[in-house]
Amino acid sequence: MSLIYWRGAAMAAALLAWGGGANVANAATYDEAIHGDLSGTAAAPTPWVLEAGANPLLGTAGANALAGTADFDLVAIEVPAGHQLDSITLVSYVNPDVFAMSFIGLQAGSPWLDGFGFDIAGFSLMGWTHIQTPMAGVDLLPLIQSHANPPEFTLPLPSGVYTMLLEDVDLTISYSLLYHVSAVPEPGSVTAIGAVSATLCAMRRRRRLTTSR
Repeated sequence: MSLIYWRGAAMAAALLAWGGGANVANAATYDEAIHGDLSGTAAAPTPWVLEAGANPLLGTAGANALAGTADFDLVAIEVPAGHQLDSITLVSYVNPDVFAMSFIGLQAGSPWLDGFGFDIAGFSLMGWTHIQTPMAGVDLLPLIQSHANPPEFTLPLPSGVYTMLLEDVDLTISYSLLYHVSAVPEPGSVTAIGAVSATLCAMRRRRRLTTSR
């Protein structure tokens, strides 16, 4: 699969994953082929400000044993004030070894405080997960949360800066992620929803009492 074809297919898959491909506008997009290689320097992850909606990230990472090189991708995502990160969907993942897995780590703040490759200690991470080919379409945030350091963080993620590491220690991989950001509901709307729910529950109880007589 050529890289150009993969990127086009990954972007189309991202659109379909978010809304069926019709009338869908991407928010902030970061494509390494267009915007440059993501940083592999712990002190300076690539900053990326997300916007409300679907934010695609497309890149490549991993090791090239023949060339003796390693490409670690560090991105410092910023969830704007008044917004929340609802999900991170793995749209596509291409690994020459279909049975292999790659690593994603999530940390609060920037710069990156942990290591790379086999030197990741994990103490600075909020959480982590592995990704592999059959996981296309899966929301990674709950999986990252399931490997969280205490105290376990809550979802959705509130506004702030979070650094993510994407890496593979054996092969070069291609990936496409979709970050969904939404506005935090206004307190008034949450109260209204709660009131409506309470009213519906009360109506159901009265209906059950009436039918049981």
